[in-house]
Amino acid sequence: MSSSGNRMQKNLFRPLSNLGSGLMLKVFKPFNKGDFIEIDGQLGSVIKRGAQKTTLKSVNGAEFTIENIEFYKKHLHNLSSKNIISLELIVEISYKSNMSKVKEEILTFLIQNNRILSTPTPKIQVSKIKNKSIELTVKPWCLLDDFLELDCTLENLLTQYLFSKNIGAEQDEVLYSDSKMLA
Repeated sequence: MSSSGNRMQKNLFRPLSNLGSGLMLKVFKPFNKGDFIEIDGQLGSVIKRGAQKTTLKSVNGAEFTIENIEFYKKHLHNLSSKNIISLELIVEISYKSNMSKVKEEILTFLIQNNRILSTPTPKIQVSKIKNKSIELTVKPWCLLDDFLELDCTLENLLTQYLFSKNIGAEQDEVLYSDSKMLA
């Protein structure tokens, strides 16, 4: 089939897939209007569930849409029904650090804390690249009841843990910021 035929088939198939997915969302109701959900790392409150797309409002107030088929292709977590929230921890590591080892140690630290949830899976991202170090953002999940205490203490405990494993970095100026590269 020609490339224009493939495009035409894709342009016809996608709306039909979204309609079918929209119907499935109405039947199985994995979330309702007003629910706070996480879909493949994106967080938002459901504003409108349409036939082909669902509109969400992010925590910073911006509205965005997700095609309904994505709810069946990606990981969906209805956080309203689970009473959970994501923490955001910032740690710095040296360029000399083995990134696989760093990720392994961070995950080991999180697993050892019984108030950190194993699902949704914690995310580890590079957030800033500096002269002598890399800043990582670590996003584990916890129960809403544990959030305030963990938010105040966990970042410091993680930094101490990494230093005890000879992983860390000194402060310096930012070279590149806001990258979303997964570690």
